Amino acid sequence: MSHTKFKRQAVSDAAYHNIKQKIIDLDYKPDQPLSEEMLTGEMNISRTPLRQALHRLELEGLINRRANGRIAVASVTIEEAEEVFKVREVLEGLIAKEAAQHISSEQIEKLEEVLVVMERAAEKGKNISLIRHGSEFHHILYTAGRNETALRFLEQLNTRIERYRRLGGYLNPQYVPMLPVQEHREIYNCIREHHLEEAEKAMRAHIRRSLALTKKTLRNYFHPNGAKED
Repeated sequence: MSHTKFKRQAVSDAAYHNIKQKIIDLDYKPDQPLSEEMLTGEMNISRTPLRQALHRLELEGLINRRANGRIAVASVTIEEAEEVFKVREVLEGLIAKEAAQHISSEQIEKLEEVLVVMERAAEKGKNISLIRHGSEFHHILYTAGRNETALRFLEQLNTRIERYRRLGGYLNPQYVPMLPVQEHREIYNCIREHHLEEAEKAMRAHIRRSLALTKKTLRNYFHPNGAKED
């Protein structure tokens, strides 16, 4: 690869990761129109690497190209949330169970450190920090579980998981920051004590509760005309 092509690819990669993170973090809202003019201006790049980045995001389902050729951030739906979280529940439940069997003392220490940071964030109402460190907690378990097949499936879902799990904490005023801390602490205790079945049960309950909050947020903020309680 020539130096010019390598530089263009590096710029495209940076744009891809930048836009992707903004979509996940809801800086670019679901259904928000995006224009090449806006994005090239924001990122100070030319259109060729931007279009390469947008193509990757379109393949991942994070942006849509409409009939008129314009692009927009992909919608979020209750149906997709249910599909993503149901698959996540099975896979992460399995990983928690296997992490309880295989986890090392160093990984247990890392989990404890993350929990301390999560608790401090919850006490200060810093939901963004709380949710990001919650993701770190889960990723430590991914490694501890040693199940490469489950991990590969989760990696394919990861972008949509991260996008949906932020909705409640970022948008819902009824979000209770200390609740996920307590749930992660319960998962941690089960794994530390090598209680396999209890670890899986605690993880699955945590993800089901997260789905319920996500669905409520979707109804209130994105589908208000069809809003209804669970």
